Amino acid sequence: MDRPDQHDGATNHEHDSPHPAQDRQQAARPVTAGVPPKDTPGGKLIQVTGTGLSGPFIRRPVMTILLTLSVIVAGIATYGKLAVNDLPAVDYPVINVTCAYPGANPSTMANNIATPLEKQFLQIPGLDIITSQSTQSNTSFTLQFNLSKSITDAATDVQAAIQRATGKLPIDLP
Repeated sequence: MDRPDQHDGATNHEHDSPHPAQDRQQAARPVTAGVPPKDTPGGKLIQVTGTGLSGPFIRRPVMTILLTLSVIVAGIATYGKLAVNDLPAVDYPVINVTCAYPGANPSTMANNIATPLEKQFLQIPGLDIITSQSTQSNTSFTLQFNLSKSITDAATDVQAAIQRATGKLPIDLP
């Protein structure tokens, strides 16, 4: 005992033994379950106990080692099966709309077809991104919606927007 506040469970007269070397040898002997040591005072067993969650692991170190090894082996075995992506594949609801007006130049396509349709498309709720490109005789739109919007609802809304814009488009548009 190095400090006065430490107590090893022995009474005061047990520390006054005339043979301290023998006492250290007796204390160093392993304790076996069920068989009391012959030369311990009172023949009492020293029992290792743990309370709560740690109790079974303290009392059964072999079980603890085997359980730990099995968790490590299971982790190594399943590591290769984990699907980890830096950028996971996300399927955004996207609708492409194409308009053809034969013989029209890109500026006519942009002013007479793309602008009225864009104004109607911008009124659709849940529309995130709209891009348009006008070329010779063609205008194409890409409409990207929120992930929460279903593609069928988006298609219905796009059809309604095209119907609303029909009166503002050229009459001879096919």
